[in-house]
Amino acid sequence: MSQNKASNIILKKEATLELLTIKQASEWASEYSKKKVTPSNISYLIQYGRIRKNGSNGSTLIDKQELIKYYDSYLGKRELEWKGLLGEDLNWALSFDHLKEADTTKHVHRLHPYKGKFIPQLVEYFLDDHTDDYKKEIYFNKGDIVLDPFCGSGTTIVQANELGMHAIGIDVSAFNSLICNAKIGKYDFVDLDYEIKKITKALKQFITDSNTVKFENKLTQELTKFNNKYFPSPEYKYKVALREIEENKYGIEKENEFLPIFTNLVKEYDIQLTQDKYNSFLDRWYLHHVRTEIDFTCSLIKQIKNPSTKKVLSIILSRTVRSCRATTHADLATLKHPVTSTYYCSKHGKMCKPLFSILS
Repeated sequence: MSQNKASNIILKKEATLELLTIKQASEWASEYSKKKVTPSNISYLIQYGRIRKNGSNGSTLIDKQELIKYYDSYLGKRELEWKGLLGEDLNWALSFDHLKEADTTKHVHRLHPYKGKFIPQLVEYFLDDHTDDYKKEIYFNKGDIVLDPFCGSGTTIVQANELGMHAIGIDVSAFNSLICNAKIGKYDFVDLDYEIKKITKALKQFITDSNTVKFENKLTQELTKFNNKYFPSPEYKYKVALREIEENKYGIEKENEFLPIFTNLVKEYDIQLTQDKYNSFLDRWYLHHVRTEIDFTCSLIKQIKNPSTKKVLSIILSRTVRSCRATTHADLATLKHPVTSTYYCSKHGKMCKPLFSILS
């Protein structure tokens, strides 16, 4: 089929559809769902294969019927489902179902992951001293003292401070206390900025001549070429969503296909993947070079004289270390077994790799 003929067929097909630009789609979806839907929300749906990308000559258009189908498959169903389970008197407003992750992890609440924490909006509901349509009682006022005897990562403490209340937190975990105090402390931001830049510069210098950096750069290039060929975005995710591709089978097949490329690069750059011993958590869950960088950075943080700056940088390093464990992107929280080679990532719909450096 000639290119002109194929283009004509595509144009005729598009003419039979009611197509919207991303901006038009966000405006329509906001009105239809009675929620704020941004252009980036629509782009997310395309990127993750929830709706198909139409259009030619570089323009992106969305079929309105596909948007209707997507929103009808979800809207209202969660509320009805939970009310069916828990009763019609369920206060759905307290689900905060309309909020995006950026809202529920606002400002310092994203500083460090913590399993089981509740969102700040729920705390605000019980602490705030103004009434809402769905709130009949006031529990606290400005100037009151709030005690959280199991404060975790400090959500209640932070929100109390934000609302002009005094707060005391208690927790059995010393690390939880460190996170809480880091979130509500006062800092010399000039000193903090100086130490962050100094340590980052030292780490760059530490790894500048490392074979690991050269290896990871080359591996990233090879993965990009492979993923563009076998996991084109968003077409691949859309086909998976439609079950045109059996994801598990296809992922394993491509995982095995890429493995020789990875193995050859490991040999070429003489990369040591695992530790010489497995006596500790750090030995088991961190690749050799990552562990070396962690130890180097930790030694620099220990030398910092300002205690508040040292506290924040300890939290930053902890957050970094957590993200660099030798596991898949879909398994960061539970840790099933160490991953030391490239793998098919169901979370991102492509081939991914463990981290070989903490710098990024």
